[in-house]
Amino acid sequence: MRVLRALFDFYLDASIHVALAAWCFIRITGHTLNIPLDPYFEIFIFLSTIAVYNFIKYGVEAEKYLKVTQPYHKTIQIFSFICLAAAAYPALFLNPKVYAGLAAIALLVFLYAFPVLPRSNKLRDWGLIKIAMVGLVWSISTVILPVWQAEYPLNWDAYLEGFQRFLFVMVWMLPFEIRDMKEDDPNLRTIPQRFGVQRTKTIGIIMLAVFMSVIGFKDDLQLNAEIVKASVAILLLVLLEVTRESQPKYFSSFVVEALPILWYASIVIFDSYYS
Repeated sequence: MRVLRALFDFYLDASIHVALAAWCFIRITGHTLNIPLDPYFEIFIFLSTIAVYNFIKYGVEAEKYLKVTQPYHKTIQIFSFICLAAAAYPALFLNPKVYAGLAAIALLVFLYAFPVLPRSNKLRDWGLIKIAMVGLVWSISTVILPVWQAEYPLNWDAYLEGFQRFLFVMVWMLPFEIRDMKEDDPNLRTIPQRFGVQRTKTIGIIMLAVFMSVIGFKDDLQLNAEIVKASVAILLLVLLEVTRESQPKYFSSFVVEALPILWYASIVIFDSYYS
């Protein structure tokens, strides 16, 4: 049992869970927009997500990240470097447009993790900007880039899907923001620190209401996919409502973060049942 618990904790701590969520978001995009997905692109995003997330989580200062002394973090560091090296091969098969998108994401990650000017704060330290930037990165990487890789045009539905992904990810982050509000520096002025827990939930509800209202504006409405999407949005609303500052260990890091995985699994089940 201890071995299973250790493996599960590593699965979460090494960002494999969040990388799987990113892969599921890409699969959702392919299904919703009816575009073919490139396995090389999917593998690249999965592996690079692990490397980037671990870098941000465990040491955005290069010296700190390279000189890890804690054995557990050292294992995660080695795993991250292996994933980054493995991502180099599928990167060779990416569409040129994707490289441009990745450059934009790299810039956003740099601004998120490092101070732009001496003695200035990183953008991750500006609470209101933080979740918008994260939402933008996820929207680009899991909606825009798959479309470019498939060499399909960014049409109206793709933009709406990207906007919905942006909103969903921002609300998706709120349980983590609420969990961390006591540990976060008060100067960060995160949404829960600025508005309190209840008003933060109200903000999430408003964003999910906008998320749902956009569905009706799509040109090519896939009923099955949109029913699943609406159901997942309602589930996120429920999870947000029951979120507390004091949470069970795996509430945010596993349950909330698993929503894209559940979302894609539901699409697969729904389609197989009604096909």
